[in-house]
Amino acid sequence: MKVVQLDQENAKAVAKLMHGIKPEWWPTFEDAYGQLTNIDESIGTVGWYLSDENGNPLGWALFREMKAYLSLELECSGFNDKGVFKLEHKLKDLFDVAEKYAKSKGYTTLRTGMSSLDFNIDGQRIDNIAEALESLKTQRVDYYWLLDYGFRVMGIHPNAYGNNMHCILFVKELE
Repeated sequence: MKVVQLDQENAKAVAKLMHGIKPEWWPTFEDAYGQLTNIDESIGTVGWYLSDENGNPLGWALFREMKAYLSLELECSGFNDKGVFKLEHKLKDLFDVAEKYAKSKGYTTLRTGMSSLDFNIDGQRIDNIAEALESLKTQRVDYYWLLDYGFRVMGIHPNAYGNNMHCILFVKELE
């Protein structure tokens, strides 16, 4: 056996295999081929911003549609609070719109993450994720805002932002 990089042409053979072996996931050849060759088939981008009375942006939230996982995932966000950069807790209206949008698309979760900055695990090696989750502590306002908004911690991505700089992962189930 050998490893071959996918391209537009050989993806046709792989799409035929995918559809043939798992038709409940790829009901047509075109479904499989589209996923292999067109990122828009599996990942989308959508976002919104808050404006002042003159239409000037005050804050934004950009999301990735993870279509295969029925999830809308926050890519980045921010809010200008009198010249100070703020995160999620100033963006409730955008999260409300995103949640409504996600539900309208049939998505089942909202997902996000935040850096371990100002958490007790920041700058430390994580050998046991379960133990790190159990002992997780911070005073960050945006962390508690996410929990109050209905998110729950679902994991830690070690070293996501560099050596011993981790990402705390969150999920909110939509009903």
